Amino acid sequence: MGNQNILFVGLERSDAFMTYDVTNPASPQYLQTVKTGDAPEGVLFIPASKSPTKRSLLVVSSEGDGTIKIYQPDLK
Repeated sequence: MGNQNILFVGLERSDAFMTYDVTNPASPQYLQTVKTGDAPEGVLFIPASKSPTKRSLLVVSSEGDGTIKIYQPDLK
């Protein structure tokens, strides 16, 4: 996103995903943990260049409750 390499990690048992800045792979930086409400089964990043909002999006699907949640990170 932008000039950063961001890693999203789905935590199925914790009902959350974690976000890291891995621009420097030798020194990854933890950014945040986001609770999803149900186990994230699938995570899809949509870059701003392909997003209908022209901002980066993260789509998270949950099998247990059958929902899809869309997150719009602060970074473009």
